[in-house]
Amino acid sequence: MEKNVTYIDLDIDVNQYHGSVLNTETGEVMAFNCRTRLNGLAGQCNRLRKCFPDREFKLCFEASYIGYTLQRTLGDRG
Repeated sequence: MEKNVTYIDLDIDVNQYHGSVLNTETGEVMAFNCRTRLNGLAGQCNRLRKCFPDREFKLCFEASYIGYTLQRTLGDRG
């Protein structure tokens, strides 16, 4: 059985996690910011589970200075 996977893109600066989630079925993008604490990120993931109850989450960390979003990356594929 294939799992439904939702990817959460993370960009981290000194003060916040900046996250975005792409719903590949609808094209909807959700964004969030939270403090750079594990409980802040866990809280955001728990909120997202309510929006995507039957999905598995995978976190994608961006490690460059230019910023990155799933929407831009998937949109560039054609």
